[in-house]
Amino acid sequence: MTLTKQVIALKKIDAVIIYTVLSIMTIIVIIPFLWMTSTAFKPQKQTFKFPPEWIPAPFTWDNFARVWNEMPFGHYILNTIFITLVILIGQLLFSSMAAYSFSRLEFPGRNLIFVIFIGSLMIPEIVTMIPQYLIMRELGWLNTFKAITTPQMFGNAFGVFLLRQYLIGIPKELDEAAKIDGSGIIRTFTTIILPLTKPALSTLAVFTLVKSWNSFLWPLVVTTSQQKFVLTIGLANLNGQYSADWAAIMAASFIALLPIIVLFAFFQRFFIQSIQMSGLK
Repeated sequence: MTLTKQVIALKKIDAVIIYTVLSIMTIIVIIPFLWMTSTAFKPQKQTFKFPPEWIPAPFTWDNFARVWNEMPFGHYILNTIFITLVILIGQLLFSSMAAYSFSRLEFPGRNLIFVIFIGSLMIPEIVTMIPQYLIMRELGWLNTFKAITTPQMFGNAFGVFLLRQYLIGIPKELDEAAKIDGSGIIRTFTTIILPLTKPALSTLAVFTLVKSWNSFLWPLVVTTSQQKFVLTIGLANLNGQYSADWAAIMAASFIALLPIIVLFAFFQRFFIQSIQMSGLK
């Protein structure tokens, strides 16, 4: 009985230590977000007031109005939404098709091709940026939305790997039953397999949306006109060479970050479910 109490006491101590460490890490992570939110609603002269006032006094919307009126911020948002949706649709479509081929279809060299394909994850994106830029230039696509979306919408190794690992867990008896009923590969994929991959597709959608929404370097390289700029470039333009309007930058950052927070909160259930079921724990 004494040993049992000792084990229970040790488990409680471990739990206290774990939750304490997690709480400290949470505070460290959330403080910059709280400071950004507070600064977004402060007058500019109070931005660097010491000691800092976490609750704006007075509370003002002037920073948001200044951002919206002094630059085409609404246009940047529409550009970002359009580019993100195009990349998202392409990623989900082509990644799911490739994952289905690698997990359910038999063809010569399948495993070797998959290993080579996954090996591309080890290549930094910056290495492929120059060849991609030269291709866009030869096609005459520079300073267009096609240059931003095309290299990112035809699937990537991570998305294919994630969906393939999930599809492996779906019994192949479903494919065989569909084949007996007269369904071809396309019908089996679209009506049976694809609906079952909703958790994994939701996870890939979250990753793709966050990455596309926050993309900065590639849009900066291939676009030159303000009409094609995305949110991240607009935020960078708020930072001047010799000074920066930090209140306006925080207000713009708050607007840019809000959709991502709402998106993650909405898809969190699918995200956790996919990680549990795909064997990638």
